[in-house]
Amino acid sequence: MFMENLCEKVKIIACEVGEYLKTEQQLLNKKDIELKGTRDYVTYIDKEAENRLINKLKGIFPNSSFLAEEETVEFKETEYTWIIDPLDGTTNYVHGDSPYSVSIALKHENEIVLGVVYDPLADQMFSAISKGKAYLNGSLLEVSQHATLKNAYIGFGIPYKLDEQGEQILKNAAEQFRNSSFRIKGSAAVELCYVAAGISDAYFHSGLSPWDVAAGAFILECAGGKCTDFSAGNNYLFGREMVASNGVIHQEIIKYIIQK
Repeated sequence: MFMENLCEKVKIIACEVGEYLKTEQQLLNKKDIELKGTRDYVTYIDKEAENRLINKLKGIFPNSSFLAEEETVEFKETEYTWIIDPLDGTTNYVHGDSPYSVSIALKHENEIVLGVVYDPLADQMFSAISKGKAYLNGSLLEVSQHATLKNAYIGFGIPYKLDEQGEQILKNAAEQFRNSSFRIKGSAAVELCYVAAGISDAYFHSGLSPWDVAAGAFILECAGGKCTDFSAGNNYLFGREMVASNGVIHQEIIKYIIQK
């Protein structure tokens, strides 16, 4: 009951921060946009949204720490850690595009125990606190059962710094363009939730950070899906690479796109 009540409070906070993002996107001026690196944007909105998120989460769970993208608070290891991205999909956001999302995960020691991802433009609230119980706006989620690359619907992303391995993966994916449909949405958190919802069959990306994937990956696993690193291991949260799928198509994605 504690986790259920906590999750409801987190969803309210995600909505409040999402409404702030939606309002500010209309007012965003190009001069307010900074570059952290090539194609890597940040605005005052990211930082303000993170501050709001941290303050509100502290209010409902005082003795917790934070691992956050904009580093507006110092990270200290505690029993419970919030892993948060106040604005996942900043590149979409600064160009007036969608989707973008608020991503919130709670880690208890070494295990994620809560995930919330909110897309404010679509008003889609994805959440989970236990296996077999992942939800979109209150409706139970279930991954697809599509089993092959043929006619698969696959999401992917291109990292800010594309290394040789990343280039090879893109070439491998290109070889499957006649078999499968590929999409780049621009928000890893949302794309993981699309796999959880059975919209997409799989998703792969390198160069990811924990706050990009923690909530979405947990929601996907609770919906019956599978997440691994590129070697089919479990180091996807901090290993900066991920293959996420309905579980049925997973080995084909790794064999023909990731490791070929």
